[in-house]
Amino acid sequence: KRNVVRRNAHRFAGFRVLKAPDVPSVLVELGYLSNRQDEKILTSKSGQASLAQSIARAVDRYFETRVE
Repeated sequence: KRNVVRRNAHRFAGFRVLKAPDVPSVLVELGYLSNRQDEKILTSKSGQASLAQSIARAVDRYFETRVE
């Protein structure tokens, strides 16, 4: 099962990563500990491994398809 990316799920917050467009950065939100299903994924080794693999795959794809 793959992790699903929501499109157009924009939010506004005062995080530094969102306020410094001159510095390459990524803000990754993986779930909410207040959500029981998310909590199970975020606190289990297998869930963490799946999320980490998904992030790594996305970064790899970005660099494979990026046009200079």
